[in-house]
Amino acid sequence: MATRNAPPRGAGNKGNKFKSAAGAAGAAAGGFVGAMGQSFVPPVNITINRTQHVGGGGSVPQQGGGSQFVLGEPAFDNTDDVRAYCNHVRALMVQCAIELAMAAKILEARLSQAMPLPGENKIQTALRARRVGWKLKRASDGAVAVAKNAVAAHAAFQREYADVIRPRPQQAPVNQFKF
Repeated sequence: MATRNAPPRGAGNKGNKFKSAAGAAGAAAGGFVGAMGQSFVPPVNITINRTQHVGGGGSVPQQGGGSQFVLGEPAFDNTDDVRAYCNHVRALMVQCAIELAMAAKILEARLSQAMPLPGENKIQTALRARRVGWKLKRASDGAVAVAKNAVAAHAAFQREYADVIRPRPQQAPVNQFKF
Protein backbone atom coordinates (compact mmCIF):
# COMPACT_ATOMS: atom_id res chain seq x y z
CA MET A 1 0.00 0.00 0.00
CA ALA A 2 1.37 3.41 -1.01
CA THR A 3 1.77 6.15 1.57
CA ARG A 4 0.58 9.68 1.00
CA ASN A 5 2.81 12.70 1.39
CA ALA A 6 -0.07 15.04 2.12
CA PRO A 7 -2.10 14.82 5.32
CA PRO A 8 -5.63 13.48 4.96
CA ARG A 9 -8.39 15.92 4.12
CA GLY A 10 -9.44 18.10 6.99
CA ALA A 11 -6.64 16.95 9.27
CA GLY A 12 -4.64 19.88 10.56
CA ASN A 13 -4.78 22.09 7.47
CA LYS A 14 -8.20 23.73 7.72
CA GLY A 15 -8.37 27.06 5.95
CA ASN A 16 -4.80 26.79 4.74
CA LYS A 17 -5.10 24.82 1.53
CA PHE A 18 -2.76 27.13 -0.42
CA LYS A 19 0.25 26.98 1.90
CA SER A 20 3.01 25.14 0.09
CA ALA A 21 6.51 25.46 -1.29
CA ALA A 22 4.95 27.45 -4.13
CA GLY A 23 3.62 29.90 -1.53
CA ALA A 24 7.09 30.40 -0.10
CA ALA A 25 8.46 30.88 -3.61
CA GLY A 26 5.73 33.45 -4.33
CA ALA A 27 6.67 35.40 -1.22
CA ALA A 28 10.32 35.30 -2.21
CA ALA A 29 9.38 36.63 -5.67
CA GLY A 30 7.87 39.74 -4.11
CA GLY A 31 4.25 38.58 -4.12
CA PHE A 32 1.60 39.30 -1.54
CA VAL A 33 1.72 37.14 1.59
CA GLY A 34 -1.60 36.84 3.41
CA ALA A 35 -2.26 36.56 7.11
CA MET A 36 -2.01 32.76 7.11
CA GLY A 37 1.23 32.63 5.17
CA GLN A 38 -0.58 32.26 1.87
CA SER A 39 1.11 33.96 -1.03
CA PHE A 40 -0.38 35.50 -4.12
CA VAL A 41 1.71 36.29 -7.17
CA PRO A 42 -0.43 37.45 -10.10
CA PRO A 43 0.45 35.63 -13.31
CA VAL A 44 2.04 37.85 -15.93
CA ASN A 45 2.29 36.66 -19.50
CA ILE A 46 4.31 38.69 -22.00
CA THR A 47 4.05 37.94 -25.69
CA ILE A 48 6.56 39.57 -27.99
CA ASN A 49 5.42 40.03 -31.57
CA ARG A 50 8.01 40.88 -34.16
CA THR A 51 7.13 41.94 -37.69
CA GLN A 52 8.98 40.98 -40.82
CA HIS A 53 8.24 42.95 -43.94
CA VAL A 54 7.61 40.71 -46.89
CA GLY A 55 7.54 41.73 -50.55
CA GLY A 56 4.39 43.79 -51.20
CA GLY A 57 4.47 45.77 -47.97
CA GLY A 58 2.37 43.57 -45.69
CA SER A 59 3.86 42.73 -42.33
CA VAL A 60 3.96 39.28 -40.78
CA PRO A 61 4.23 38.98 -36.96
CA GLN A 62 7.10 36.76 -35.83
CA GLN A 63 8.56 35.65 -32.53
CA GLY A 64 12.18 36.40 -31.75
CA GLY A 65 14.40 38.44 -34.04
CA GLY A 66 16.71 41.33 -33.32
CA SER A 67 14.18 44.16 -32.93
CA GLN A 68 13.92 45.90 -29.58
CA PHE A 69 10.28 46.86 -30.15
CA VAL A 70 7.44 44.73 -28.81
CA LEU A 71 5.26 45.43 -31.85
CA GLY A 72 8.09 45.09 -34.30
CA GLU A 73 10.13 47.69 -36.12
CA PRO A 74 7.75 50.51 -37.14
CA ALA A 75 8.33 50.80 -40.89
CA PHE A 76 5.58 52.94 -42.36
CA ASP A 77 6.32 52.43 -46.04
CA ASN A 78 2.73 52.23 -47.26
CA THR A 79 -0.87 52.36 -46.06
CA ASP A 80 -0.92 48.66 -45.25
CA ASP A 81 1.98 49.13 -42.81
CA VAL A 82 0.16 51.94 -40.99
CA ARG A 83 -3.04 49.89 -40.80
CA ALA A 84 -1.21 46.75 -39.65
CA TYR A 85 0.73 48.63 -36.97
CA CYS A 86 -2.39 50.34 -35.61
CA ASN A 87 -4.26 47.02 -35.60
CA HIS A 88 -1.40 45.31 -33.74
CA VAL A 89 -1.35 48.08 -31.13
CA ARG A 90 -5.12 47.85 -30.72
CA ALA A 91 -5.13 44.05 -30.40
CA LEU A 92 -2.28 44.05 -27.88
CA MET A 93 -3.82 46.78 -25.74
CA VAL A 94 -7.28 45.20 -25.75
CA GLN A 95 -5.75 41.98 -24.43
CA CYS A 96 -3.73 43.92 -21.84
CA ALA A 97 -6.82 45.85 -20.73
CA ILE A 98 -8.79 42.64 -20.22
CA GLU A 99 -5.97 40.97 -18.29
CA LEU A 100 -5.37 44.05 -16.12
CA ALA A 101 -9.07 44.45 -15.30
CA MET A 102 -9.33 40.78 -14.32
CA ALA A 103 -6.13 40.98 -12.27
CA ALA A 104 -7.51 44.05 -10.48
CA LYS A 105 -10.68 42.20 -9.49
CA ILE A 106 -8.80 39.07 -8.46
CA LEU A 107 -6.29 41.07 -6.40
CA GLU A 108 -9.09 43.05 -4.74
CA ALA A 109 -10.98 39.87 -3.87
CA ARG A 110 -7.84 38.21 -2.55
CA LEU A 111 -6.79 41.19 -0.42
CA SER A 112 -10.28 41.66 0.99
CA GLN A 113 -10.03 38.12 2.41
CA ALA A 114 -6.86 38.94 4.36
CA MET A 115 -7.00 39.19 8.11
CA PRO A 116 -7.88 42.71 9.26
CA LEU A 117 -5.29 44.81 11.03
CA PRO A 118 -5.71 45.21 14.79
CA GLY A 119 -8.56 47.64 15.45
CA GLU A 120 -9.84 47.38 11.86
CA ASN A 121 -13.19 45.98 10.78
CA LYS A 122 -14.12 44.07 7.59
CA ILE A 123 -15.31 47.21 5.79
CA GLN A 124 -11.97 48.94 6.31
CA THR A 125 -10.18 45.82 5.04
CA ALA A 126 -12.35 45.79 1.93
CA LEU A 127 -11.70 49.50 1.36
CA ARG A 128 -7.94 48.98 1.62
CA ALA A 129 -8.20 46.13 -0.89
CA ARG A 130 -10.24 48.34 -3.23
CA ARG A 131 -7.63 51.12 -3.08
CA VAL A 132 -4.92 48.67 -4.10
CA GLY A 133 -6.99 47.05 -6.86
CA TRP A 134 -7.96 50.49 -8.16
CA LYS A 135 -4.40 51.08 -9.35
CA LEU A 136 -4.54 48.04 -11.63
CA LYS A 137 -7.97 49.17 -12.81
CA ARG A 138 -6.44 52.54 -13.74
CA ALA A 139 -3.74 50.69 -15.68
CA SER A 140 -6.51 48.81 -17.50
CA ASP A 141 -8.21 52.09 -18.33
CA GLY A 142 -4.92 53.36 -19.72
CA ALA A 143 -4.61 50.31 -21.97
CA VAL A 144 -8.16 50.95 -23.22
CA ALA A 145 -7.19 54.55 -24.00
CA VAL A 146 -4.14 53.36 -25.95
CA ALA A 147 -6.32 50.98 -27.99
CA LYS A 148 -8.80 53.78 -28.73
CA ASN A 149 -6.04 56.15 -29.78
CA ALA A 150 -4.47 53.53 -32.07
CA VAL A 151 -7.79 53.19 -33.90
CA ALA A 152 -8.14 56.99 -33.95
CA ALA A 153 -4.61 57.33 -35.36
CA HIS A 154 -5.49 55.09 -38.29
CA ALA A 155 -8.74 56.96 -38.87
CA ALA A 156 -6.89 60.30 -38.76
CA PHE A 157 -4.32 58.94 -41.19
CA GLN A 158 -7.05 57.94 -43.62
CA ARG A 159 -8.79 61.29 -43.25
CA GLU A 160 -5.68 63.49 -43.52
CA TYR A 161 -3.97 61.56 -46.28
CA ALA A 162 -7.04 60.51 -48.29
CA ASP A 163 -5.81 62.44 -51.32
CA VAL A 164 -2.49 60.61 -51.26
CA ILE A 165 -4.10 57.24 -50.64
CA ARG A 166 -6.85 57.54 -53.23
CA PRO A 167 -6.37 60.45 -55.62
CA ARG A 168 -9.68 62.08 -56.40
CA PRO A 169 -10.76 61.90 -60.02
CA GLN A 170 -10.84 65.21 -61.84
CA GLN A 171 -14.39 66.37 -62.38
CA ALA A 172 -15.47 67.60 -65.77
CA PRO A 173 -16.51 71.26 -65.78
CA VAL A 174 -20.23 71.70 -65.20
CA ASN A 175 -22.12 73.66 -67.82
CA GLN A 176 -23.29 76.91 -66.42
CA PHE A 177 -26.94 77.79 -66.76
CA LYS A 178 -27.46 80.42 -69.50
CA PHE A 179 -30.46 82.63 -70.16
